[in-house]
This record gives sequence, structure tokens and C-alpha cells, in this order.
Amino acid sequence: MGIGRSVAERLVEEGATVVAVDRNADALARTAAELGDRVVPMEGDIAVWASHERAAELAEERGELAWWVNNAGVDISSSAHDATEQHIEDGLRVLLAGPMFGGAVAVRHMLARRSGSIVNISSIQGVAAFPGYYVYASAKAGVLMATKSIAVDYGPFGIRCNAVLPGAIETPMTYASLPPDLDRDEALRQEGELAPMRRIGQAAEIADVVAFLLSDRSSYMNGAEVTVDGGARARCFAYPPLPPPRD
Repeated sequence: MGIGRSVAERLVEEGATVVAVDRNADALARTAAELGDRVVPMEGDIAVWASHERAAELAEERGELAWWVNNAGVDISSSAHDATEQHIEDGLRVLLAGPMFGGAVAVRHMLARRSGSIVNISSIQGVAAFPGYYVYASAKAGVLMATKSIAVDYGPFGIRCNAVLPGAIETPMTYASLPPDLDRDEALRQEGELAPMRRIGQAAEIADVVAFLLSDRSSYMNGAEVTVDGGARARCFAYPPLPPPRD
């Protein structure tokens, strides 16, 4: 619906056939209808190993499985003192185990051809803590290490794995996390203040980076962490901007 849909659209533009996996059957149907026959919708849960195996099978029925994107999106907020056992397990299963399942299945299929490119969607919260995101941040940090592990183990066999670290991006998941007492435009404006560019990012801007990392245009990138956050990580605090330079 958000980054996943934009990635699918961008990869279709690149000429790929995309097996799109989501629990939301309606969103899948809309995406397939809008993007055309190159999108193969598959209802499934990233937290279930069999979903990844079925996605790989569907891809190989239509050609070579060359690219794989792990994009798990659930906004799960808590601090350590109020996190329950079930809350932690549920969050980690989607946000960390899911991408790890996908990476493991993808590698198994790519090894036969000694080639492939995997992109994991992490977050700037995987490298910098935000208040109240104990589980989410821990999972996204784990995704970065899973990325590096695949890069190190399988680089000698022609398989690359890189990570994208989005900042604040306008997606349906972001909408759901906005303060209910604020107008959406004002809430998004405030989210955008996290970045020196003073705007929220768009899913298409993440998709462009994903497409680059998957492609041979990034052929010597492996185990990289590519931050796409409008400069948010480049500063320690959201200071007011300096006055414009004089002519």
C-alpha cells in the first residue's frame, strides 16, 4: 500500500514481473489492477515461512528469480516498561523474522544460478533510537545485521544484499500513526521537520533507490546501508534552519 506498492510500480517500469505479497487481499487486487499483468498478487503473511517459499515458486514459474525485496511494515510502538511478551514476539516475527525468512528463501533459490540481488527495508530507527519504539527499533537493527550476514556469506557466489533506511515517509502506515487531534497536512508537515529538507519523503523516492540497488547499476554495492531520510541522520537535533545566505 505504501513503499511496497511504489516498489512494485517502479520494478514493473524496469521490465520486471513482480510477485507482490500482502495480507490485504483488497490492496493486492487494486495494485494488480492498476499496474497490470506484470504484477502477480499473492495473499500471504511475511511472518510465515511458507509465504516466502510460495512467492519464490510463483516467481520461478514466470522466469528467473533475480531480485528480492523484504519490506515488512507494521507500526508497533512501546517502551520497555510496557512491552509484553506477546507484543515483543508479534513485533519481532513480522519486522525481523519475516525479512530473515525471506532472505533465507531467496538465497536458496539464487545459489543455483550464482546470481541475485536482495534489498531489505530497514529504517533510520535501526541506527538511532526514537522514543517509544523499543521493539520496532530493535527489529530494524536486526535487519541490518541480517543484510550484512547475507552479503558476507554469499557475495562470493554472486549474490548481493543491501539495506535501505527510510526516514519519515508518507504512507498509509504513517497516516495511522499521526496524532488524531491534528489535521493530516499539519501532522505530515511536523513529521517532515525531522529532516533538514523540511518535508516528509515519498514512497516513490524509496522505490527509486530500491530499484537501483537491485539492478546491475549498483553491481559493486554489497552489505551497504543506504539512508533515504532527507538528511535527518546528519544532525543531532532538529534545530531551526539558518537564515538564507545573502546575495
